[in-house]
Amino acid sequence: MELLKEDDILLRRKAKRVDKIDDTVRNIAANMIRTMIENNGIGLAANQVGILKQIIVVLVNNEPKVMINPEILDFSKDDCVINEGCLSFPQQFYDIQRPEKVKVKYRGLNGHPMIEWYEGIEARCILHEIDHIRGIVFTEKLNG
Repeated sequence: MELLKEDDILLRRKAKRVDKIDDTVRNIAANMIRTMIENNGIGLAANQVGILKQIIVVLVNNEPKVMINPEILDFSKDDCVINEGCLSFPQQFYDIQRPEKVKVKYRGLNGHPMIEWYEGIEARCILHEIDHIRGIVFTEKLNG
């Protein structure tokens, strides 16, 4: 899969919900994981490879996790500012403020709904990738 770069219009388009988790979706997710790892990333949204579906992959405890139709249910009141990058914006890093913890609802590749809390770099990565499927890139988070 080829990574889209910052000027590609698909990075600023909202992704569509996945209605059916089938082999096509599983193949997309597997290729996204491969692309993320080959590019030394810790997260990737389907938009970033030209697919407008609500699929994100992130590393959790150094293992790839697929989240389909992820939604933020809650987040901590405590924020933190960390220098953040993006595979679609090579060599660009900015201090971005985000919640320290996030509660996410999503479906796994088996189709079962999951609700989990994440914190630290994993929460940040999930928030970053959910922004992508909403058509929001991280540079839009500068200055609040």
